[in-house]
Amino acid sequence: MRICVYCASSMGKDGAYAETARELGRWIGQNGHSLVYGGACCGTMGVLADAALQSGAYVHGIIPRFFEHYSFEVVHKNLSQTTLVDNMAERKKILVKEAHVFVTLPGSYGTMDELFETLALCQLKQIEKPVFLLNIHGFYNPLLSQLEAMQEAGFLCKGNRSLLSVADDMAALTQAISEYSRQHPKLL
Repeated sequence: MRICVYCASSMGKDGAYAETARELGRWIGQNGHSLVYGGACCGTMGVLADAALQSGAYVHGIIPRFFEHYSFEVVHKNLSQTTLVDNMAERKKILVKEAHVFVTLPGSYGTMDELFETLALCQLKQIEKPVFLLNIHGFYNPLLSQLEAMQEAGFLCKGNRSLLSVADDMAALTQAISEYSRQHPKLL
């Protein structure tokens, strides 16, 4: 199964973010899955990819070519496959196409953009794939409160709210993904 992970090009202040990315990468490789992600070597993106590679996973990074021109190294050089694209929109399109499952770790604007575009595509029935949010140390509690406010105000119906599954730790996340893979054995 190809697992797309949305995460950050920075580490964040809490070491649990990088450790969880490492744990997820190891789990992906140890369970015979492959990783598709944004292609960077820095931040939790790099930690995730390195752990997946070290655990034997096939890792496909999709990254806009303008990152090649940054004065610091951004593009991961040791992936199984790297796809250079023209812009962020093309990157998201390929990530969505390649993935069977989506996982979102803590991040910022880019991570939120990827998460909400994926959810909007699910809502509009353009894709039918599970979307998981890993709520490390309650990082996403304010966002979850906002989703609840959107639902209470009548902007987000219960069915569309249910398109996002929340796991508070790796055990809950891996159990949910494993259950999904059992229900969809042709993905393996």
